[in-house]
Amino acid sequence: MKIAVMTDSTSYLPQLIIDKYNIPVASLSVTFDDGVNFTESDDFSIDDFYKKMASSKTIPTTSQPAIGEWIENYEKLRDQGYTDIIVINLSSGISGSYPSATQAGEMVEGVNVHTFDTRLAAMIEGSFAIYASQLIEQGRTPDDIIHELTEIREQIGAHLIVDDLKNLQKSGRITGAQAWVGTLLKMKPVLYFEKDGKIYPKEKVRTKKRALKSLEINIFEEIEDLEEVTVFVINGDKTEDGKSFVKQLEEEHPNVLIQYCEFGPVIASHLGSGGLGLGYFPRKIDIN
Repeated sequence: MKIAVMTDSTSYLPQLIIDKYNIPVASLSVTFDDGVNFTESDDFSIDDFYKKMASSKTIPTTSQPAIGEWIENYEKLRDQGYTDIIVINLSSGISGSYPSATQAGEMVEGVNVHTFDTRLAAMIEGSFAIYASQLIEQGRTPDDIIHELTEIREQIGAHLIVDDLKNLQKSGRITGAQAWVGTLLKMKPVLYFEKDGKIYPKEKVRTKKRALKSLEINIFEEIEDLEEVTVFVINGDKTEDGKSFVKQLEEEHPNVLIQYCEFGPVIASHLGSGGLGLGYFPRKIDIN
């Protein structure tokens, strides 16, 4: 038995992790109304992406990896001698990546494809890929790994803030926020991922400082009973704000492993400029 791990690009794994565990990545993409396309595997400036999004009349659309890309990767891994592939996917509540990967797996012969819906995104999704790779190194079977990942999925969470709901509302990625639209003015929306993998409104606060405090309070309340945990500050385009938040959390919670990471164009298309998330994974995950 030889097991591989694969994921999609919204896991935003650092290249050193991809290289260490030999993890193939299927790319999602973003398309603007003028036809300009950003594929997350392409080498481009994230600053250029945010500038393009700011000047665009409409929000960009996002696309899941084509079934053909999944199939090509599965067949390549099969031809390299892998008998099983564990595929870690972006939440099916906000993307079609998981059903697409699953459908592709049913079309390939000679290798067992085990798709897994993380019901989250960014580095929480990426943590599943890293941890699955570590379990493979321990000699665990695919069924054992999927079983443990499923148990872990009940212990993860993420809260996020955005400058406004425009992108999330227009892309249809937020549920139950109709009453908020048009009433926010200068309020800062605080959102969260529910267990169904969808994004819901949590509360409204008047300043970003209070929004960040809300993230901290909610997340650290949720993790207080976990014996082992990694907290991720998952940042967008406001780099200084994100790193300052990490420093603050490290000072206030010195016994918790806190990691800084960033999300790319697909997630940015939904959150817009100024988006930031705080999430956790109930294992020690070092991405540096």
